[in-house]
Amino acid sequence: MKIKIISLILLTGMTTSSYAMSIYNKDGNTLDIYGRVEGKIASGENSYAGSETRTNLGGRLGIYLTRDLDFIPETKIVGRLEWQVRTEKNDSNTGDSDLKARYSYIGLSNKTWGELIVGRTKNPLYQVMKMTDKYKNFTPNIYSYGITTIDDSYQFNRQDGTVQWNAKFAGNEIQLAWVAGNGSSNEALDYGAMASYRNTLRLGDFRLTPAIAASRYKRQDGVKTTDGRNQNDQIMAGLQLSYKNVEAAVTALRTSIARDNKSDNDFKGMDSLLSWKYGKFKFLTGYSFLDEKDKSVYEKEDWRVETQITLADDTWLSFTYDKAFANKNQKVNDDALIVGLRYDF
Repeated sequence: MKIKIISLILLTGMTTSSYAMSIYNKDGNTLDIYGRVEGKIASGENSYAGSETRTNLGGRLGIYLTRDLDFIPETKIVGRLEWQVRTEKNDSNTGDSDLKARYSYIGLSNKTWGELIVGRTKNPLYQVMKMTDKYKNFTPNIYSYGITTIDDSYQFNRQDGTVQWNAKFAGNEIQLAWVAGNGSSNEALDYGAMASYRNTLRLGDFRLTPAIAASRYKRQDGVKTTDGRNQNDQIMAGLQLSYKNVEAAVTALRTSIARDNKSDNDFKGMDSLLSWKYGKFKFLTGYSFLDEKDKSVYEKEDWRVETQITLADDTWLSFTYDKAFANKNQKVNDDALIVGLRYDF
């Protein structure tokens, strides 16, 4: 869909909801539009600015559609298309495209049995990752670094060709995914499988949330990959504790990459978060590391702190400081200072 068409729809009549802009809701059919606009100023070697001070503008745009099915009780067709929007001439997030797909799937959603979707979906491992994914300005957390940077043989997040089941039973959240295709690396993938479980226990103002997730990606025989990598196994777990306006979380992962005629390339890591909300202010801090087996220096180690100011509903002004102590098994002393303004709709 062209940006001009979407803009015309927005101008001709829209109502707002807490989730998105509800464009159409009639006769069992719904259409919502949502997105994000964010601008950042950054400085420091541990940021995208390097040794300079630079600005960055980012944007996202998505549509979510549903249609009730009369012949299957309490069931509807659901579909989502979400893009990274080209906001600058040299936008590294979109390359040469004006729109780059983040999510694209269609499926069935049942009130009791959950949803079964097919396409480019959100990684089931995110049930653990989101415990520490609370910052408004991007910071190089270990959960993302461990999945996407250690092994780039496959897509590990927003992966293509996925059949995924998401369900929630009495507070138990279950996600299972089978990856049958993998974008540009489709010819190299034998199969990929992911699973996760999450639950929240409540006692008065206390909330305790444990989660666990695992994945396996296997290369087809006879296909050449970086360093002879033929199988990637990951397991991660997390624990989150909340009490009123205070929240603490810790996640840990173990990754093992099997290689042809070489020993396994093993990693372990952790990410942590402590936050406190006071009125319109929220203060967050966290420490993380990624340790490669038989290396004397961490693959990645950093600490970060952020202050978020809520200016209006879904609108934040954020100040982030990040300090890196290790990067790619080398000791560093790099930092980053980021100021960001973000609006989600």
